Amino acid sequence: MYTDWFKLQRLPFRLRPDPDFLYQAGEMGQILESLRAAVITGHGVACLTGEAGVGKTTLLHALAQQNLGSMTVARVQQPSVTPEELIEALATQFRLPPQASPGREATARLTRFVAEENGQGRSVLILVDEAHRCSAGTLRELLVLAARHPAPFIVLAGESGLLATLAALEGQGVPVRLQASLRLPRLTSEQIEGYLDFRLRVAGSGGRTLFDSDTTHEILRYTGGTPQLINVLCDNAMALAEVHNSPRVSTAEIRDAVQELKWVEFSARTPAAQLDATGASRVAAVGRTVVMELEVQQSGRFVERQTLKPGRLIVGRAEDADIRLNSPFVSRQHCQIITTADQCFVEDMGSTNGILVNGRRRRVHCLMPEDRIVIGDHTLLYTESPLASA
Repeated sequence: MYTDWFKLQRLPFRLRPDPDFLYQAGEMGQILESLRAAVITGHGVACLTGEAGVGKTTLLHALAQQNLGSMTVARVQQPSVTPEELIEALATQFRLPPQASPGREATARLTRFVAEENGQGRSVLILVDEAHRCSAGTLRELLVLAARHPAPFIVLAGESGLLATLAALEGQGVPVRLQASLRLPRLTSEQIEGYLDFRLRVAGSGGRTLFDSDTTHEILRYTGGTPQLINVLCDNAMALAEVHNSPRVSTAEIRDAVQELKWVEFSARTPAAQLDATGASRVAAVGRTVVMELEVQQSGRFVERQTLKPGRLIVGRAEDADIRLNSPFVSRQHCQIITTADQCFVEDMGSTNGILVNGRRRRVHCLMPEDRIVIGDHTLLYTESPLASA
């Protein structure tokens, strides 16, 4: 592990959202403060938009952490839920007793809970990640809940299409009490340099310079300033620097990492030439999307096939793992699969035996079709297939 080589206490470029690593310079810090100011009002809706990978999820985690003392927080991280499932999920997180009959009474019960919390000096905060993937009905339920009195404060985080959906619902007469509409941009060249330095300091660099100054341009060239892609690229580059016995990451390691990842320049990412899960160009028919799947095998035998939806799946031996691999070679939480609209990553979670992707040991990897992830005696085969048109 390159943490030993660089004398770091923590991995600086993990994909798991961690508020400790939230880089608050520039717009990120201003947006966090704006969200906190809006939340303090105690009711209404805030909308946070930004492209995939710019840090919306990490910001939501930080927001929840900063307000836990005076707020009761619930998180909606599976946007595909129905309105009924949404209310049930919120009731579960708020530890409300089960109710036999769903419907209006279930929503009224949530409103009573908000009133009880307010009476004890606590506000209720609901954080919705990937909100642009919520159905119109689910968003409608959230907006109606936010319009009641007393009401929770709801933060909807998603991509730009979310605003159009809210506007359409408002046009249908649904109350949209928008207290703030904020957009999180990608990082600039100057901010990338500060971003790297900040994350390395949190990881224990002690202020040592571990990236050559001329690497910033190359990082921007291939990531466009998207934090998630920066993390993947820099993690791979630091691993290569260790292999090269280099005390710092140079442009050579960045370019070698790009080659291993099979990435194209960020500017080449156009709608006509859609990107595969690694950022490599893949020509596809305009308007077509793909279904991302994992086929699980054990000792060469088929076990199951799982369709990947936006979000995170934990792979491991634990009973509550999303993909459970019953094997002594597998750690309880072995790795995680992170899926966005057009990318899919696998990241080792500090497992005992690690993961192999196509025969090579990896800590984090952007998946391409037909990639094979080997975990002990299990193999996860990643595939993509065109989504059939209706």
